[in-house]
Amino acid sequence: MNKDPSLPNDRQAGFPAAGGDELSDRRISWDGGRAILYFILAAFSSLLISVFLLGPLGFHGSVILTEILVFGVIPMALGVIFATGWRQWFARPQVHPSFWPWALVAVLSFVVAQSNVLVLFDRVYPIPSSQLEFFRKYLSAQTPSGLFGMICVAAVVPALFEEVAFRGLIQGGLRLSYGPRHAIVWSGLLFALLHMNPWNFISLWSLGCFLGYVTERTSSIRPAIFLHLVNNTFALVLLYAQGKDRWDSRPEFIAWYWTVCAGLVMILAIWKVHRLTENRPRPADGGPVESVDPPADRTI
Repeated sequence: MNKDPSLPNDRQAGFPAAGGDELSDRRISWDGGRAILYFILAAFSSLLISVFLLGPLGFHGSVILTEILVFGVIPMALGVIFATGWRQWFARPQVHPSFWPWALVAVLSFVVAQSNVLVLFDRVYPIPSSQLEFFRKYLSAQTPSGLFGMICVAAVVPALFEEVAFRGLIQGGLRLSYGPRHAIVWSGLLFALLHMNPWNFISLWSLGCFLGYVTERTSSIRPAIFLHLVNNTFALVLLYAQGKDRWDSRPEFIAWYWTVCAGLVMILAIWKVHRLTENRPRPADGGPVESVDPPADRTI
């Protein structure tokens, strides 16, 4: 897709220019091809860390190292090197106050609505006992203090650093090359692939697309960080509430009416999020800027 020459590069990526003409003049091109290449190298690096450092650091230590280094430090360094306007990733979103509770409702209802997807895939392609043991060992907390530690490792850290990588660096590059719609879908797909969990693949892809959509609508990754944190925390709390024997047997379907009700609430909440982010101002360096409407084929 051709870029609109009338828009600065940062506007092309979905964010306002943070450095003006000087930034554009010294910019090294960041695009979808480089974003995909980064993802491939990041996934390979994550695998290497898990293989060679799992013993010395333990599972949680290797996860923290991977998140900070591969999805935090390296994306920020690439953002600086390629002059992507990375500061704008963290801009304060200019949204209606009602956006936050509706976005929260959308994520909470999503966790409930998609819970049967894992069970459905398990019925078609049963989760191996070794995988269930992995879930029991590393994703199940036995005590409140254990739950707190699990939230720190599996919710706080991934929410912060994965959003920098996927909604900041990767989605920004894909948007430059293919436009916002394709950027949302493909960054969500890469997000799901990274987790290497076929039973939750559809749920992870859907979550990634929603976080990407929110990022495009607000021109900031802050909402995506918050919603990612809420999603993971709520899922961990639900697992904790089901007891320590949760993974000792195959997962079971929840009542169909819970899924239907949660799905309807989720649809309503997403519609409200869409409406509340229409005609939003785009921030620049922490403040509002004059609205610039992108070409019709680059809007969502």
